[in-house]
Amino acid sequence: MIKPLPSQTARDWHHSNCYGCGPDNAKGLHADFPFHNETGEVRFQHSVEKSFEGAPGFVHGGVIAALLDEAQGTLCFHVGHFVMTEQLHMKYHRAMPLETQVSVRCWLTAVRKRRLYTRGTIHSPSGELLASSSASWYVLTERILQKLFAERYSPEDHARNAAILEANRKRAREIRRRLRQAVSMSNQAGF
Repeated sequence: MIKPLPSQTARDWHHSNCYGCGPDNAKGLHADFPFHNETGEVRFQHSVEKSFEGAPGFVHGGVIAALLDEAQGTLCFHVGHFVMTEQLHMKYHRAMPLETQVSVRCWLTAVRKRRLYTRGTIHSPSGELLASSSASWYVLTERILQKLFAERYSPEDHARNAAILEANRKRAREIRRRLRQAVSMSNQAGF
């Protein structure tokens, strides 16, 4: 078997009908949720189409929550964990205009025994904060994954995703090591 590379977008491992990233979901968000290898974050530009309108000219708040939920959940996979949302906290700072390229950024804040914690933001093209979020995530074990998705994924799909997860964990360890070194060097330089 060819050893998989770490995931770079949600589409590298997720099913094609996913609401967040699936190209086959006609009613989905169609976002890529790319991983930024330098920072260990999910960062991307995204424009929400008119069919997700809430107040006239603006994105529905539930869609904004879904976008940040998907982005933060995908980040967890990009660093080597299958998760399900435990809690999602949203703050809406300004109305988000439809069909406007916004900047989405998500990062990991803590890792605990069976939980991950993340934060995410959406900024306007001018840099204004539109929405922010924090979330906690249940880490799913292989046994739970098999039970939940046995009928949906073949044994080969499970094995492929497990191999991608392992490659993602290895990449995350390297990023953490590199970031710790950078902090240590800047502390030694007196910054």
